[in-house]
Amino acid sequence: MREAARLYPIVTLTLWADPLGANSSTIRTGGHRGRAVRGSGLGFLTRLGVGPHLTEFVEDGTSVLAGATSEASHSGRGEAALKAPRLFGFSLGMIGERIFRDAPALLLLIFMTNYLAIPPALAGVAIFIPKILIIFVDPMVGSFSDRLNSRWGRRRPLMLAGSLLTSLSMILFFHVPHFPGSVPQSIYMSLIVLLGFMGYSLFSVPYLTMASEIAGGDDERRKVMSWRVVFMAVGLSISAFAGGLVQSLGGGLRGYATMSWIYAGICLFTMLSTVVATRGIATAPGDLERASVISRFRMVAANKTYMRLLLVGFGQKLGEGVGYGSFAYFCIYVVHQPLNAIGFVVLASTAGQVLAQPLWLRASRRWSGPTLYTVGVLGWCLNLLLWLAMKDQSQYWLIPLGLQAGVSAGGFLMVTLGMLSNTMAADAAKTGSNREGVYSGAWLAMEKLAFALGALVVGVLLSLFGFKESAGGAMIHQSFMAILGIAVIYCGVNMVIYLGSILAVRQIASETPSAP
Repeated sequence: MREAARLYPIVTLTLWADPLGANSSTIRTGGHRGRAVRGSGLGFLTRLGVGPHLTEFVEDGTSVLAGATSEASHSGRGEAALKAPRLFGFSLGMIGERIFRDAPALLLLIFMTNYLAIPPALAGVAIFIPKILIIFVDPMVGSFSDRLNSRWGRRRPLMLAGSLLTSLSMILFFHVPHFPGSVPQSIYMSLIVLLGFMGYSLFSVPYLTMASEIAGGDDERRKVMSWRVVFMAVGLSISAFAGGLVQSLGGGLRGYATMSWIYAGICLFTMLSTVVATRGIATAPGDLERASVISRFRMVAANKTYMRLLLVGFGQKLGEGVGYGSFAYFCIYVVHQPLNAIGFVVLASTAGQVLAQPLWLRASRRWSGPTLYTVGVLGWCLNLLLWLAMKDQSQYWLIPLGLQAGVSAGGFLMVTLGMLSNTMAADAAKTGSNREGVYSGAWLAMEKLAFALGALVVGVLLSLFGFKESAGGAMIHQSFMAILGIAVIYCGVNMVIYLGSILAVRQIASETPSAP
């Protein structure tokens, strides 16, 4: 149990489940060759696909390979740099980042179909197209921030611009001028989504890489990750109550508009707090040569194991996007639950994952990563089926349902983390290059693309099943086929996606290299 006790705080803070789709924090490397820590009592991680070089990732919670960082690279950052006020301010940014990602994912599609009278398929396309473009923006931001030299540092100028754009876009999402016809309306929404997620990239990519740069040692890295992910969970919880807040504010366009101002204010305050808190913190210069975006994509694509894991992550995020895009419809039309139920399920699922982590870690000593992944996915699929029994039931029944979702997702997310960490370690040990900006940008681009594709899938399938759009929030009658389609989308499509990922993980496990 000693091994589990050492890993437990990091895994429970780094991985958590949400009720709409499996959600996990992005993996980073510090861009340095790692040193093996033998005899640490964490050898059981090998069964998850994690080699001995990753002991420091597990213990630090931030950098897969932090061992070779020199004293000089941490000059100016030391113990004074991470006193509680600064660490608090740095971690606040996770709240705004999570709110901007999750709240629109939950509500924007249903807002467009039920309040702007945009047909579901067209609404899905309007969200999907700009996020396709963002896949090129994220790696560009990552590589640019690696090379940027300014009096304000490499990351902070981009984070400042991103915090302003994301906060403005949160308001514009739900303050939409009237246009004649659904096509002009959807074009306007596409432009606003593009603006918003360009801002999100400007903040999130530098912020992601900065976390491994501001700490000067093992203890500080543990602090950084713990604080950041706790605040990430806070942001997730606030996002989950967005629909309930709209209803408590009276619903309708006014409810959405007021909610957007409140959430934009939270985003602006928390993100700017991070920019201010990191003033005076030096970051080591990147060691990547100037290269075109195409060459950087080729660099990522050359890592075949990383690309296979990227595909698994894409499947998980696609399922998450489908869940987010369809859950509000599912609550309203299928199980007749208020939107504030989403918040309660999120809190319960987070608790379920935290409480289950010691059991998953103990199980990892006896069973392989693919086996644990399969058990977790099967539990997740069972949870989707149990949702069908929640029609007109008390919200109290949603609490054990959320707990079971968290227990299940915690297992397969832990396996994915182990495989990805080992692949990153092998790449850094092989090349000796600082690639955290490029890899982080590629992973974030994948997440956004999969999320956007999830909205497109939901929109197209809603149209195929005959869902009727409306204006101003009018609750018009939906056909039996439309309601059946919502159930199929939320439960059936999600199950197919996650069950399919089992085969991919088993193949990757047989090919994943051991850390040197």
